[in-house]
Amino acid sequence: MNQSKAIVISILSGLIIGLIGVHLMGYVAAIAIPKAYFLWFKENLFAELAMVILRIVEQFMVFGLLALITGSVLGKITRSHWFVNSIICYFSVLLYFSVGSAFVYGGSISNPFAGFSMLYFLPSLVLPACLIAATYMASPRDNKINKDA
Repeated sequence: MNQSKAIVISILSGLIIGLIGVHLMGYVAAIAIPKAYFLWFKENLFAELAMVILRIVEQFMVFGLLALITGSVLGKITRSHWFVNSIICYFSVLLYFSVGSAFVYGGSISNPFAGFSMLYFLPSLVLPACLIAATYMASPRDNKINKDA
């Protein structure tokens, strides 16, 4: 497959991750968390850590699993330049978060990194980490495990 087709597939797969992930995140965010969970963190540690752990779990349940599936398919289809294709896919997810969701839901165009503190930036690393890991594992060109098989 030539590189222009791989770029188009990476962009489309990123837009699909964004579209499906936003819908699934709405359902996952609606799950009720017991009050005792937050009270335990308030008494023993600090309350913001409870939200960070909860956001990491939510991000993995939605965007992490979607990124693992998409990364493995992307790694099998594109076969070369696995890192570049996964970064292009991630940037198209960010493009959907800022511009695409404004068109789909009729809101304003926003910055996906606006208002992040260092503590709340950690859950956002789940998507690129899972996407890069799955694309690397599925790529037969750069993976020594698949070369031996």
